[in-house]
Amino acid sequence: MTPSSAPYASLQRRAARARTLAAVYLAVLFVSTHMPTPDVGVDVAGLDKLIHLWAYAILTFAVMLGWEMTVGALQAKHYFAVWLVGVVYGMFDEATQIPVGRTADMNDWLADVAGIVLGLIAFRICRIWVYRIFVPDSPLASWKRSY
Repeated sequence: MTPSSAPYASLQRRAARARTLAAVYLAVLFVSTHMPTPDVGVDVAGLDKLIHLWAYAILTFAVMLGWEMTVGALQAKHYFAVWLVGVVYGMFDEATQIPVGRTADMNDWLADVAGIVLGLIAFRICRIWVYRIFVPDSPLASWKRSY
């Protein structure tokens, strides 16, 4: 695909949308984790950790999608970079909740890290469908198994 071709332009628009989705989701996640926790009177054991896990898994998947659609097939070093930035961001997120009356919880951070790993694994497994949907003429769209 050349930069002047219609499929390339379409891919670039989709990549920009994927990056925007990741950025907006990050902003919503940050704001929602820095608002005081409402007391709803119901405390389901482990629900908070599950929310952390899925929130970070979705964030990681969105970041990987935007990055891969922008630069092409990602390598192990890219996966490591996303993991590392996610782990550090998770620590920052937990630590900066204290000033707004929330607590920094190591178990929340561990759920964040587990979510990052889940997002990376899910993206790695689902990349074939990403290529089949967004870049059907790519050689990667016809992968049989790469993991």
